[in-house]
Amino acid sequence: MTIGSYDARLNLLAVVDKGTSFTAHTLEIGRDFDVIADIEVGKALNALISRIEIFASLGSITQGVQIQAQVHDDKSPTPADAPRRDRITVPFTGLAGVSEGDILQASATLKVITGIWTDYSAQTSEFVIVTT
Repeated sequence: MTIGSYDARLNLLAVVDKGTSFTAHTLEIGRDFDVIADIEVGKALNALISRIEIFASLGSITQGVQIQAQVHDDKSPTPADAPRRDRITVPFTGLAGVSEGDILQASATLKVITGIWTDYSAQTSEFVIVTT
């Protein structure tokens, strides 16, 4: 999928098993996991890019609370005169504060800064079920 030259988009967000790119449908209490974000940045924005941030969180749909939040902050991405397509991994520590059977969902906001321009995009993952 292509985007506008001055746009940034978070195309896909997924909860995955730690160190893999395989989507997790369940998460075991106490286990580490990752959230992956596939991003796309338009050519003009990427030519002047100065910072990429992803604010990722995991929430319990069952309990209605945020379980954990992490930030990916790349303060010196390499500008290029071409569109950018990256898969960024955001690590999360052992799952706690949940019960077996809880339904979880990751959400994230992408923020791309290029001098005077800032663009945002948001995405959510599929549901994940807590296991023991």
